[in-house]
Amino acid sequence: MLTEALNQYPRIFAVHINLNLPSDFGEDYLTVFAHFFRILESATNELCKDKYTDRTYRYQQTVIRYIWAKESKSTSKHHHLILLFDRDLFQNLGTGREGWGRFLYKKVRKTWDRVVEAYYRQPCSGLAYSPTNEGFELFSDTESFPLQLNEFFYRISRLAKPTANRNAHPNKSFGCSHDSP
Repeated sequence: MLTEALNQYPRIFAVHINLNLPSDFGEDYLTVFAHFFRILESATNELCKDKYTDRTYRYQQTVIRYIWAKESKSTSKHHHLILLFDRDLFQNLGTGREGWGRFLYKKVRKTWDRVVEAYYRQPCSGLAYSPTNEGFELFSDTESFPLQLNEFFYRISRLAKPTANRNAHPNKSFGCSHDSP
């Protein structure tokens, strides 16, 4: 997945987001994830169209890649998510308070809340957040790439968890985006 992302976008902006579900959420969260990623990709493509309208940059549809893992030692239904974006389109996560670049964080949070609401059938807000409100960059076309890659793997190491239940299906604890063949 990372190799495919770097082949398409030599400069990547990655962010860590924590996703929560209501404690009494009874729906299949894998369906919620699939719906969330479809909506988020559509929403970020709309942001890109808005940003590059009437500019010389030629907008192309962006592809979001991701890795997620279910938190096994939490009392809440909690997931870690790493989103990978084209760095030429998204330079920061921001806080959602000002400017276009800062709108990405707000878009991710609102999309998660809206999708969970659709399945939960009750109002939801604040279910997604960034633990550090920072992203990190991978520039495969620079000399510092090996150091950036080490930092990336260090930061995502929290996704590597021992299997809590040996009978649990691995596809329900970890997932990632897949490119079409």
